[in-house]
Order: sequence, then C-alpha cells, then structure tokens
Amino acid sequence: MTARILLVDDDKALLDALPQALRLRMNEIQIDTSETATEALERIRDTDYDAIVSDIKMPGMDGLALLHEIRELRPTTPTLMITGHGERDLAVQALRGGAYDFVQKPIDRDYFVASLERAIQLRRLDREVEQQRLALERHARVLEHVDDGVFLVDDRGVIRHWNPAAYAITGISANQALERHAGETLPGWEIVAPLIPVASMPGPGSLEAKVVPLELDGRELWLSISGVTFSDGIVYAFRSLTEERALDELKGEFIATVSHELRTPLAAIYGSAQTLLREDVELDESDKKRLLDVIAHESERLSRIADDILFANKLDSGQFALGVNGIDLRALARDVVEEMRACFAERDDISFELTVPDALDSVAGDPDKLRQVLINLIDNAVKYSPGGGRVEVAVEARDGGVRVAVRDEGIGIAPLEQRRIFGKFYRVDPGLARGVGGTGLGLYICRELVRRMEGRLSVSSEEGKGSTFAVDLPVAPAAGKEAAAVAQPVAP
Repeated sequence: MTARILLVDDDKALLDALPQALRLRMNEIQIDTSETATEALERIRDTDYDAIVSDIKMPGMDGLALLHEIRELRPTTPTLMITGHGERDLAVQALRGGAYDFVQKPIDRDYFVASLERAIQLRRLDREVEQQRLALERHARVLEHVDDGVFLVDDRGVIRHWNPAAYAITGISANQALERHAGETLPGWEIVAPLIPVASMPGPGSLEAKVVPLELDGRELWLSISGVTFSDGIVYAFRSLTEERALDELKGEFIATVSHELRTPLAAIYGSAQTLLREDVELDESDKKRLLDVIAHESERLSRIADDILFANKLDSGQFALGVNGIDLRALARDVVEEMRACFAERDDISFELTVPDALDSVAGDPDKLRQVLINLIDNAVKYSPGGGRVEVAVEARDGGVRVAVRDEGIGIAPLEQRRIFGKFYRVDPGLARGVGGTGLGLYICRELVRRMEGRLSVSSEEGKGSTFAVDLPVAPAAGKEAAAVAQPVAP
C-alpha cells in the first residue's frame, strides 16, 4: 500500500532534496509538497495523508499555527515538525500542541526516516481500528433489528452489547445489562453458561442451541441459546421457547387427563356390555337394568368430557359468541339451587342454602351460560366436600355490579394451587382431592364465560376449611331494581 505524505516548508531547496532522499530509503511512498501553510491546508482538506511533515518557522502562518489547524481538520494524522538548531522551546510547544515528533536541522536522515515510518504505521493502525469500529457499528445496527436476542460477553464475563430483542424477551433493558457481569444481569447464568454450546465460528457447522431455564423477576423463561467465540469474548444468540414449552406441557396434561378420564367410563361400559353378552351367566331383569344404567351413566359422562373439550376449543378459537340479556340473578340462582338439590338428593350429608336480597338490579349476560357456570361451581363444591357439609349460594349487590358467591366446607385449596386452578386441564392434586376426577376444563370454561360477560371469577380458600368462588358481574345498563322480581325464600 502506497503511503502518501505532505511536506510543508518555505525552503525550496529542501522541498526538492528531501523527497528524493525519502524515495531512495522508503518503498511505495508518494510525496506532495507545499511552500506555504495556507496551500498545505487546502491539500489537507482534500486528502487524508498518512503523515505530514512541516517546518516550524515559516512566513505568514507558521508551523505551530498549521499544527493547530491540522489537529482540527485531521486529528488522527501524525505530524512531524522540523526545527532549527537551538529551537528546543519551539519543539516542546509543538509536542504539547499534538505533534507526533520533531526533527532538528540539519536533518538526521536515518532518524527522520525511522520516525516517519513509525508515524505511517501508526496512521495505518488507526485506520484499521476505525474500520473495525465502523464495521462493529454496522453490525450492531443490524443486530438492533433481528428477532433473536443477542448479547456479547467479554473475556471478563461483562456484557458489552444487548440488543432490543434481548430486552423484549427478558424484560431487561440495555441500561440494566451493559457493563455488568452476566451473572448479575441473568440470575443463574453461572449454572447454565457451561451447558451452552459455543462454536468457534458461525455457520452450518455451529452446534445445536441448548434450551435452558432462567428465572427473571419471578418468571420462568426457557431460552434456546447458543454462542460463537471471537477474539474478545462470546456472542450469544437466543430466543424464547417459554410459550412453546408451556404448550408442550399443556398438550401433555391434556393427553394424560383425557386418557385417564376416558379410561374409567370406557372400562365400565365395556365391562357391563361384556357381562350382558355372556351366555354362560344368567341375569335377572334387575341385574340387566343395573348394567344398562351403568352404560347409560358412563356414556353420559363420556359425552360431557367430549362436550367440555369441544366447548373449550370453541372458546379458544373465537368461534363462540354469547347472548347479552338482562338476567334476574335471584330467580336464576333459585332455579339452579333447586336443580342441584334434586341432583344430590341421595347425599343426606350435604345441605344447600340460598341467600338473596329483596331487590336486585338485573345483570348483563347470557342466562344459559351463567346457569352453566353456577351449576359447575356448585357441583365442584359438592365434589370437593367428601365429608359432607353445607353449600351456600349468596347473591348480593356490589358497587356497580352483583356478586354470586358459592361457599363450601370441603377440603379447601392450597395457596399455590389457587393460582393455577383456572388454567386449562389443571386439576387440584388428585391425592389432595381424594380421588375427585374431571378433565380440568370446568373452571377454565367458567372463567372464560364470566370474562366474556365482562365479569370476573375469583377464589378464596383455606385448606381444611372450604372454598368460596365468587362471580362478579356488571349491572345491565338499562336495568333498574324494579325490573327484578322479589325472591321467595328457599327452604334448606
């Protein structure tokens, strides 16, 4: 690569002799000359020289003034100053002003050439560093727009780059991450980092990403992450698989739950049918009726399971629309309690109580689906009260709405379980629930139906002391208290 140098001096003889001497001693060099500082500045504005050599003492603008202008125009261009014998004070001023070196007259050509070569090498290194910096900036700008999270960890474990996608995935901003140790920014990093595959170069030969868990602000994130080494550290790229993993877990729960729930009624139906088909066993009419009742009951159970699954899917797909009407909640609660009392007439250890106000605003919603919600909540209250007890249904006015609360005296729900019981396919631990079955869709469907009626379904519970499920619904816009019928007391 040819080095380009500017030589500035008002001595024409030196401008003729010095370039020839330099060309003899240095290869691939191009030398421009200027007799005045003013002319030199014009050249410097147009050309980025590898080095500049200037005499200090010149008419008009002297070398020190030129040096100042050079520092403004080309701050990284090394400038050597030529001084006369005994002008050390000027040389010191030049060095303080940013000169790379100074050479005294008469010029020691060996020293001058060596100093000039060092200056040229320095300028080339500066250019390389600048090119690398610009390349990094371009790459960084590209990384700002990729969907994957990208961060750079140096050899000391400090994060040096953190792109917007990393913030979007983790919730950790660049200000929180940069210049901090990775272990401080990402809790548990010291444990998972050794598990992450790190390739020596990017491309098809890179190792497959590793899926690792990290807990951030109480949230569990599952990240698919891999790294690539470079001279100053490791660049990690990652994406979140949290939703995919949750979906996989949900699929697993669905398969396990449905398989379990289907196996019991199918076994009962199959066993009853096989017994009826046996020719070697004589069955009287009462036995046949009992077996047919089992088949009918378990078939209904299978139908309910299928209906729950299909209905939950319809809710998720957005294909379901609720009717919106004014509902007399007192009358609806009365009908549901009477229906459930009839359903559990054989359970003499269970009692039902209904409490309603004398007057109540009607609520906005779908009466059939609200009935479904109340039946499911009361049915759960009975199922999770294996030792019997009282099931209370209380209707009351609230600020801007109406609440229906279903209370039982059953086994209760642990605090950690209360956060999860409204999830799809989730059931309270079977051991805790004393073998109570179900698809785990009932409360999920109830919550979704109530939510679509602009309401809220919540739970409060204490283990061993029962649970309360509360449905809060808004008052119908055009409804008044006089629109609701006076409720009649329901006998326990």
